[in-house]
Amino acid sequence: MRKSFFVAIAAITLAVLVFPEWSHAGGGPKDHTRFFLRLTAGGGYASSSDDETDVTGLAGDFTAAVGACVSENFALHATFFGWSQSNPDVEIANLGSGELDGSYGMSGYGGGATYYFMPANVYLSGSLGVGYLSIDTDFGDSTSDAGFAMDLSVGKEWWVGNSWGLGVAGAFGYFSIEDVSGYELALRFSATFN
Repeated sequence: MRKSFFVAIAAITLAVLVFPEWSHAGGGPKDHTRFFLRLTAGGGYASSSDDETDVTGLAGDFTAAVGACVSENFALHATFFGWSQSNPDVEIANLGSGELDGSYGMSGYGGGATYYFMPANVYLSGSLGVGYLSIDTDFGDSTSDAGFAMDLSVGKEWWVGNSWGLGVAGAFGYFSIEDVSGYELALRFSATFN
């Protein structure tokens, strides 16, 4: 899953560099029309649990959204999103608590929408899709079957050119995968091209 995410990001970035006219064919500077690409990275806190096990701790966070504005300030997009924890805290019923020696995370993909409130350049964004839990330790790694995942964010961006905006966002994610459910709260830094 991680490899396919990075392949998708590389392909999107290459397309933007090779075909920059996609961003404003018919659009003007500093507006939200045509091609849409938003990349974010940040961190926060993630928690997941089933009937017997709780996994909690700080998490690194990422998203990538690529699509098009179907009307001014309103974009529909495919979204890749997820988070990863390194050595999170684990509590197992009747056994006690400790630290996982490895990484644990959730990755997902789906469809979403973003709306910009102008001229403030504040946005609301939401995506629904499928997610997978993964664990990687010295004893091996495994990935769950697919389940439900969602990602919601509100952010503010500042123009740094006619097509690029940089900003910050607060985010909430939720998932229910197999018998495990949980959430993530994150602060993200964003870069949007359109």
